[in-house]
Amino acid sequence: MKMKFGLLSLLPSILLRVPFTLAQAEYDYIVIGGGTAGLAVANRLTENPNVTVVVLEFGQNVEDFPEVFIPGMIGAGRAFTELNWAYQTVPQPALQSRQPVINAGKALGGGTIINSMIFPRAERAQYDSWGAINNNDPNWTWDNLLPYFKKLEDFTPPNEFQTKVGGARFQPQFHGTNTNTSLPGGGRVKIGFPNFFFPQSTLWRTASGLKPSPDLDNGLPQGTVGVSANSLDAKNNTRCSSVCGYYTSFADRKNFVVLTGVLVTRILWSNSTISPLQAVGVEYRTASGDVKSFSVRKEVILSAGAIGSPKVLELSGVGNATILRAAGVEPVFELPTVGENFADHVHSWANGFTNISITKDSLLLDPAFNQSQVDQWFHNRTGLYAAAPRSLSLVNPSNLFSNKQQLSDALNGARRNLSHFAELFSNGNKNLAKGIEWQHNFTLTTWAQDSSAPVEINYEPGYSGPTPAGTRPARKYTAINAVLLGPLSRGRTHIASSDPSQPPAVNPAYYSHPLDVLTHVKGIQLGRKMLRTPPLGNIFEAEFEPGADKKTDADVEQWARQVVQSDNHVIGSLAMMPQDLGGVVDTRLRVYGIRNVRVVDASIIPFPISAHLESSVYMIAERASLSSC
Repeated sequence: MKMKFGLLSLLPSILLRVPFTLAQAEYDYIVIGGGTAGLAVANRLTENPNVTVVVLEFGQNVEDFPEVFIPGMIGAGRAFTELNWAYQTVPQPALQSRQPVINAGKALGGGTIINSMIFPRAERAQYDSWGAINNNDPNWTWDNLLPYFKKLEDFTPPNEFQTKVGGARFQPQFHGTNTNTSLPGGGRVKIGFPNFFFPQSTLWRTASGLKPSPDLDNGLPQGTVGVSANSLDAKNNTRCSSVCGYYTSFADRKNFVVLTGVLVTRILWSNSTISPLQAVGVEYRTASGDVKSFSVRKEVILSAGAIGSPKVLELSGVGNATILRAAGVEPVFELPTVGENFADHVHSWANGFTNISITKDSLLLDPAFNQSQVDQWFHNRTGLYAAAPRSLSLVNPSNLFSNKQQLSDALNGARRNLSHFAELFSNGNKNLAKGIEWQHNFTLTTWAQDSSAPVEINYEPGYSGPTPAGTRPARKYTAINAVLLGPLSRGRTHIASSDPSQPPAVNPAYYSHPLDVLTHVKGIQLGRKMLRTPPLGNIFEAEFEPGADKKTDADVEQWARQVVQSDNHVIGSLAMMPQDLGGVVDTRLRVYGIRNVRVVDASIIPFPISAHLESSVYMIAERASLSSC
């Protein structure tokens, strides 16, 4: 029987409406999680009026929070407090036993509520590799995924000001609009460029020395510099989250039910002795503590993210039996790589004092100026709070390593130790060790060919770094973020308790591979060099961090181990790979050994990609919603 399936993401609670169908006890699809992917898949499934979908989300609808809808307030107010799961990792040995926090949206809309709205795509070869690692499945390739990237977009091309002053560029063949798309349904997420640009961003793009990208979404961003499009409505300069794109205008659909403030406790199974296992419903807990459930006719869609989705599977008895029993959960189905193959981008900085008159720090340093900018945004949607400034460069190994022999030696060393690290990161699973070895081989080959970007360097027209306001000099800054996009380290995330309200033990194993450390240090050093390079160097006064006393790579490495943080791009914990390579889901996103549970979120991405994740997760949801079985 043919069945469509879709994605689940985090849904906002402001415009939440509960239609009469809430009273029903059974739905065709139950989506666990109302974040990036969950709302997208639920929206597309309910385009068929004969299909019923309920989305279960713990967070609330917060679309009316200024720190959510005003671009320049990213990270302010409640964004990283009450709207954030703030998963604290276990102590990281390579980071002096520090426990960095991984931010994840705790609201309807998930990460699209609190992220920086940066919307590029990764490299064509990386998407092609998703198909390659899955026995050369042609459906998971750049050419066959591009229509879904375009389908999700309601793209506003840059105007003359955004092009000439802001430096925005685009190639129309790579974008979609609300009506112009090769797939039915029309674009949902508003994508565009802001109407305010800091002039120092242009100085940095020149100082980078990289060739300008004609479009950071064209699948060939490596070795280029450009201005990223944002997930914002360019017509009124407001954030467009997955709530904006996939829910608010569709909340009246009687077959599209969203429940917020509910905590999913487990998936319910039919007779567990019958193979394959079959989901018959989902149990959840209300804010008042009542335990309830819905029955499912067709499928359960797991869309709770790379930390939340494996947690739900494990609470439901699916995973490594030893880990489940240790947490107090009775195993139902043995799938030992649930929660394994977990990876994250790693974030660090280089920053210095500047003599330029206006930076983002100006808002912090001058309360009267800050209020005038808030007033200006509400008056006409312009000014500093209209800005979502992100100029990006995707640097190749040759940009990072001036000494070619050092790069060659590092790559050769990684190849010699391929099996060692694959086994180390596989947590004793021989199939997963083969999968990680495949991933490492692919990564090292593209680096040797200088055809992939291990590091993103992006510019910040203000302070960016590890030192909180109030403990750093009250001055104006210019900063460069260095993000390790291609870590070879792999960790895991697993429940430590049978209590659904308790967070899992999250271990990204940061800096566990020596090539990660070496490459990231080179990225930080390149950022320091750019700060001093004209014309950006003309506004540079002195370095603040890492600091003038940090002269050598060894000095910077020691500093980095003390300060690096998550870039909040976690993936891979329910990887789309063959079972004999340690995968958890197949190329139709079905969990191996289970008849009717699919995963639609970043956890299926097999290995880290050279991009921020938002657009790729939307794409996965769009593709899933049009798949059938």
